[in-house]
Amino acid sequence: MSNTVLVTGATGTTGRRLVPMLRDRGVTVRAASRNGGIGGVAFDWHDAATHAQALAGVDAIYLIPPPLMEDPTPVVAPFLAEAVAAGVKRVVLLSSMGVAFPGEPADSGRRKLEAAVRGSGLQWTILRPSGFMQNFSEGFLVPAVRHGGIPNPAGNGKVAMIDAEDIARVAAATLIDPAMHAGQTYDLTGPELLDFDDLARGIAQVTQRPVATMPMEPQQFLAMVEQAGVPADYAAMLLRDQVAIRDGAAAIVADTVARISGRRAIDFTTFTAQAAPVWMS
Repeated sequence: MSNTVLVTGATGTTGRRLVPMLRDRGVTVRAASRNGGIGGVAFDWHDAATHAQALAGVDAIYLIPPPLMEDPTPVVAPFLAEAVAAGVKRVVLLSSMGVAFPGEPADSGRRKLEAAVRGSGLQWTILRPSGFMQNFSEGFLVPAVRHGGIPNPAGNGKVAMIDAEDIARVAAATLIDPAMHAGQTYDLTGPELLDFDDLARGIAQVTQRPVATMPMEPQQFLAMVEQAGVPADYAAMLLRDQVAIRDGAAAIVADTVARISGRRAIDFTTFTAQAAPVWMS
C-alpha cells in the first residue's frame, strides 16, 4: 500500500474525486494544484521550483499531464526524473484510449508520454479512459447542452463514455495495491456503447428540454476548437479522436472498472440524473 500519494490535478475532474477516496482508505494524500488550497500543496507543471516540495516524502504519484499540451514530455520527463531522485516508487498515469487508435501517429505526444512513464524507473500503471461523461456537465460541452445543440463530428460512431467517478475508483485501487497492477495498461470505459444522438436523447429526457446533435465536418470542428483557444496541435489530436469514433475504433466496452473497483461502471442514465441540475440552472 502506498503511504503518501501525490495527486496532481487535485482540483480537477478525476483528482477531486480521487483525493477523498484515498483518504477514506487511510492513505495520506498530498493534493497538488496551482493555488495549493487548504491542506494542499502549490504545484505548477511549468514552475519547476514547486516540484521538490510536492515530491518530498511521497511514495506514489497520480499523474495528470499538463492541460492542452499535445506533447507534455518536455515538462513531465524532468519531473519523473526528479521523482526518482526524491525516492518516489510508483506512478499511475492518466492517459487516453486514443493512444491506441489506428490513426494515432507513432510519435504523438501521448505515445511519447506513455513511453516516458514506462522508461522512468518508477513502477508504473497506465489508465486509458474513453471520453468523459463529465465533458457534458463540467467541461466544454456544457454551453452546447444548455443551448440545445451538441457539436458532432463523430457521426454515428459509438463510444462507451466513462464517468470520472469510475476512473477515480480504478486509480485508487491501483495506488492502494500497487503490486497487483504494476506494469499494466488498462482501458477504462462505461458499460454501454452510445452514439452522440443517444447521448443527446438521454440528456433531453432528464432535462425535459430539446437537445440535439449538430453534424459537423472535421474541418468545422477543428476551426471551432481552435477558435475556443485550443492550440492547433492539441486540436488536431482531439479531431483524430472524433474521426476514430466515427470510424468505429472506439466501439469498445471493457470490464476493467468492475474487475478492479468491484463495482459496475456507471451508466449514462445514472450520470444524467445526477448532472441534470447543471443543465437546468
